[in-house]
Amino acid sequence: MKAFVSGVALLVAAAMLSAPAAAQEAGAIALDPLDPSSAGDPFFGIPSPFIGGHLVPRGHVLFSHAASPLTLSQNGEERAVVGGQSILHIGATFALFDRLQIAAQLPLAVAQSGEGALGAGGATEAIPSGPALGDLRLGARIRLFGEERGVFQIGTGFALHLPTGASDNYMGDGSIRISPQLLLGGRIGERIVWSALGSGMFRSSGNPSTLVYGAGAAVLFWNERLQIGPEIYASTPLQGGSLGITEQTRVEHARATRAEVLLGARGWVFSGLAVGAAGGPGLGEGLGTPSFRVIGTLAWAPRAEDPRVQAKATADSDEDGVLDESDACPYAYGPKHADPKRNGCPVVDGDDDGIPDPEDACPEQGGVASGDPSKNGCPADADGDGVPDSLDACPSESGPAESVGGRPGCPAPPPVVDRDGDGIHDGEDACPGEKGPASTEPSAHGCPKLVRVRGDEVMLLDPVLFRVSTAALPPIEAKSNPVLEELKEVVLQHPEWVKIEVQAHTDNTGNAKYNETLSTARAESVRKWLVDKGIPAERLVVKGYGGSKPIADNATNAGREKNRRVQLLVLQKTP
Repeated sequence: MKAFVSGVALLVAAAMLSAPAAAQEAGAIALDPLDPSSAGDPFFGIPSPFIGGHLVPRGHVLFSHAASPLTLSQNGEERAVVGGQSILHIGATFALFDRLQIAAQLPLAVAQSGEGALGAGGATEAIPSGPALGDLRLGARIRLFGEERGVFQIGTGFALHLPTGASDNYMGDGSIRISPQLLLGGRIGERIVWSALGSGMFRSSGNPSTLVYGAGAAVLFWNERLQIGPEIYASTPLQGGSLGITEQTRVEHARATRAEVLLGARGWVFSGLAVGAAGGPGLGEGLGTPSFRVIGTLAWAPRAEDPRVQAKATADSDEDGVLDESDACPYAYGPKHADPKRNGCPVVDGDDDGIPDPEDACPEQGGVASGDPSKNGCPADADGDGVPDSLDACPSESGPAESVGGRPGCPAPPPVVDRDGDGIHDGEDACPGEKGPASTEPSAHGCPKLVRVRGDEVMLLDPVLFRVSTAALPPIEAKSNPVLEELKEVVLQHPEWVKIEVQAHTDNTGNAKYNETLSTARAESVRKWLVDKGIPAERLVVKGYGGSKPIADNATNAGREKNRRVQLLVLQKTP
């Protein structure tokens, strides 16, 4: 990718370095602002980051007619220098690795008409009316981010225009042009596609370079076989000066934007064959802006495989292990069968135990009849532990025949686990991750007296009190040391908490900005206390929330007292 970007930069540099020499010559101009997007792109004039597959060729033929693209005021009258311009664009692309595309496109003027420009001495410079070759465009692009059917994609690329067109037919610039491109696009839901372009057209002739930009959006219909939507593209000169419209005629050129709006439709007739049409007005006063444009296109543009189609090919609706495409009963569970008409269909007695499947509690295992519907048709030893169900105290759980607590066939009880080592096993410990004393209250049994951990939050049951002071960090009252000591021990018991936020909150009394500043200072004081007591400083960050996160009603004294609190939030844990 670095090589790709470097290559684009070198091409831009080469074009710019050659500009001074070329600027001294009177040159012509490629008048038509439409630079069609590549075959397979969703829009007519807006390229996209779309690539679409590996080793996939695409091509198109696009016809464009622009009405009155060049009108000049000469000798006190308006002249339709170019009254109409019909161009045929022939393009091809090649996709690689689902990330890279190379492209080529050649414009051919099939008809041009107009009054022509007035040259030196008032002579009319005639408009070539026959076929005329334009500048060959070569290009490449790469998708940098996003998936083909994702909501957001980013790509970059360039287009290099070679001076293959004649300089007297409004089809050629007479010099190299290069356009580095930033491409955006994607899909919104199942029905909307969009693309956006930011680019520049840098010329090595004396004609001004331009900034090129545009965007388009379309709605998909008929299982994505038809799309309809608008697009707009525009270009603005980067500097003023004179502009060569033929080899003999240059006009003063203001920095006027030329833009066009199109409403287009494109449909896929079958497989990869697509037809499309668009039309719309020109906007702005820039040279080359038509009063109206119509477009028609025929393309070979195979679309990237929809993952939903692939999913359908591997679907198993009834989850019986027989794919729907070969399942004779795709919505009824059944085993595989050599007979295609019975493959995947339910059987009357799948395990051949004499008990019909609707009554068989174990339809895939041979068993015996039972008056208990939950055991009817199941093996006499349902859990397969060697203890007959009639003697098995745990018939659905495998266990040894030796009696365990007077219960043959039952699994051994799980070992006693006490993760926090406080002498209270986890099954009874209300706080199995933090050491605490025994308590007759089940919700406090095995918990610290003043601290509770609930998920990622560490809450203090006693408030942290601060002395009134003008110091940057408000001093903590000595009576708050017990709760902070317990808090320190809880943090030390959890080395997996690698990033912890020390929070301080206030009630809504006073100025909100002051409360935020005050709460930040209090949080910093608690952090310093914990660091001084041995908690690594890099594990702790502070955040003062002021009164923005109340947990009780600020309308009462009791509520405000609850809202004035310190607590911790675990931001990051080791895996």
